[in-house]
Amino acid sequence: MSLLETLFGGAVIVVILHWMLGRAGLANYWRGVISGAVPTIGYAVYAIMNNDQLDVIAIHVAIYLATATVLSLLASDKRNSGKRMHWAPKALVVFFGLLTVIDGTFVAVSTHGVPPWVASLIMPRAKNHPVYSGFSGVTEHDEQAAKAVNEHLKALSDEQKLGWDVEMEGLDTLKSGPSAVNNLTMRLHDRQKQPMQNAVVTLNFFRPGYVQMLPPLRLLEVKPGKYGGSISIPGTGSWVVKLVIEANGQRVEREHDVSVPAS
Repeated sequence: MSLLETLFGGAVIVVILHWMLGRAGLANYWRGVISGAVPTIGYAVYAIMNNDQLDVIAIHVAIYLATATVLSLLASDKRNSGKRMHWAPKALVVFFGLLTVIDGTFVAVSTHGVPPWVASLIMPRAKNHPVYSGFSGVTEHDEQAAKAVNEHLKALSDEQKLGWDVEMEGLDTLKSGPSAVNNLTMRLHDRQKQPMQNAVVTLNFFRPGYVQMLPPLRLLEVKPGKYGGSISIPGTGSWVVKLVIEANGQRVEREHDVSVPAS
């Protein structure tokens, strides 16, 4: 299930439970407690099974409990139908309604990015090509980050010493969507321009910051020095492609930034 389905679907369950418990004659207080607790516990089990992040869990719990609280306030007001609702319950209803909309928007944007039509209005670069605006993860700035940079520079130096000639085809024509099958081809030659056979070639697709990583794609050798495979990209925007080549006891890694439009 998607995040929006669990977020607003759970809120709908709260409403249904609250109404059913009211029809059963349960006290308003317990209607609020039970209708808020049941979806919360159910989602907690789902979140543990799917390794949801704590911030996402917190937003779900807040929405479920806020919905139950608002319904209890409204139900309590119906019992005093002869009186006008006090401004305080009205303010709480408006507050929790805005909280639901804002939290849902933040969660949707952080995980899936701004919708393309909205991005084209507020992001200048998005008018020309798709831009991924989702949360890309935490960037390290400590000794480990510096060590990673040094290792990357060393890997580039080692690759130059090997003299391998790597030609990748298909990354500049990627399309997104379940029906869009992207065929990728890689040609590999050694320093003497001879085809390199029996190499292990793997492609890893992920969002910047290792968000939404796809299953690794293994390219198979179709003829000496030529490797191929196909993949479907689920979403548009910016992706990072990590190419890993293992041959003759050596290992080469490359990363490419690609922009994937809709098919």
